[in-house]
Parts: sequence; structure tokens; C-alpha cells
Amino acid sequence: MDAPDLKPGLRELILRALDDPYQSHSCQDEIPTDNHYQSITLGAETTPGFRSVRDDVLDRIVFDGKRVLDLGSNLGELSRAARSRGAALVDGFEYDPYFVEVSNSVNAYNGVTRVSFFERDITSPATFTERYDIVLAFSVFVYIEPLLPLVTGLTNELFVLETHRLEDNLQERYVQPLLDLMPCHRRLGDSEWGLVEGDSGSRAVIVFARSEETLDRCLRRATESAPSRRRGEVRAA
Repeated sequence: MDAPDLKPGLRELILRALDDPYQSHSCQDEIPTDNHYQSITLGAETTPGFRSVRDDVLDRIVFDGKRVLDLGSNLGELSRAARSRGAALVDGFEYDPYFVEVSNSVNAYNGVTRVSFFERDITSPATFTERYDIVLAFSVFVYIEPLLPLVTGLTNELFVLETHRLEDNLQERYVQPLLDLMPCHRRLGDSEWGLVEGDSGSRAVIVFARSEETLDRCLRRATESAPSRRRGEVRAA
């Protein structure tokens, strides 16, 4: 007797969860986020979302063998992307328990290993107890700003920050607060505010480190090819 195939039912469950009219509210200021914020990869299929993938930026980072923390992991796509690029382990901290459940279901469907999601409040100092080589902080600056000394203090190599909507405030709002903590930085690129027709807003992605040597060692040049991989593929660490 052949073993039953659970994947079709799991795929249906995930798509139903994404279709549900659910909206999360953040741990600070009750900022709403619906369950279509990130695009999700299910095998060869990609669901629509408010945010596009960040492959061009992530390909610049050398994740090989690194311990990675993804702050505000949402549905986990950045966490899985880091693992597919060779990270040894990825932890995602997400405030909303429903998003954590969906993230773990997507992991199961795609056969992703060594990526774990935890229900955590990233505005609380008690959340941060372990060290990581790379910390991803994509669009969570307003939540972690008061804890920047703590979060960067637990970062061994790279702190990767994606801003909120830029309003001629990149240096003063985002770069300056980090210079005393991690004085070396590079702008990896820009990203759209969201996939909203007629909205031309943008964000920037900046990586911070304590030395230029660390940046040189942990980043690829823009012209340097990243290791070949398929979206959703996990390479052995």
C-alpha cells in the first residue's frame, strides 16, 4: 500500500489561511498587517503579496554557515531565503501566532529544515538572549529602535536594515543612530514601498558592521554572482 500524500491537503490549508480575511495588529501602535504582506513560495508557485521578494539584496550577503535572526519574520519568506542561501540555522521572531502557524506550515510543505519560528515580542528586551552572526531587520525599525544597543550587541557580523518609507531622512533617521554601534555601513540597494499601483514610495536596505574587513568578507560585490539555487531550495550547511 502506497503512503498517502499529504501535500495537496497541506497546500489547500495554506492557501485557505492566506485567503482568510485576517489582519494582525503589531505589538506597538497597533499597526495593521494582513496575511498577504509577503509573497509565499509553494513549490513552483508564488502567491501574490504586498511585498516583492528581496533576492537581489539577499544575494549580496554571504549566508554560508551563519546563524541568522529574522526580526518580524511575518510569513517567513526572508528566513527561508536565508537558509536557501546556505545559512546553518535561521530563527524568525514574529509577534502574531497565526503568522507563526502559517510559516511553519509553509516550511512543512516545502521541506525546509533548520528554520524555526517563534512567537516573540521584538519590542521587549527579554526577547533577546542569544547571539547571531547576521540579523535581518526588514521594515521593523520603529519597533526595535529603542533596543538597538542590545540587538546590535548580540550581532556578531552583519546587521541588515530595511527602512520604512524614505522621506529624505535616510541619514538622520536610520544611519546616524547606528554609527556609534556599528560604524561601517553600505547601502545594498533600494526596494519599493509596496506593490501598490500608483505608489512610488521606496525603502533602502543598508548593512552595518563593526569593521570594513567584516563587510568585505561577508558581502559579495554587486557584479559577483551568488551561488545558483532555486527559490525554496535548501542547500546543506
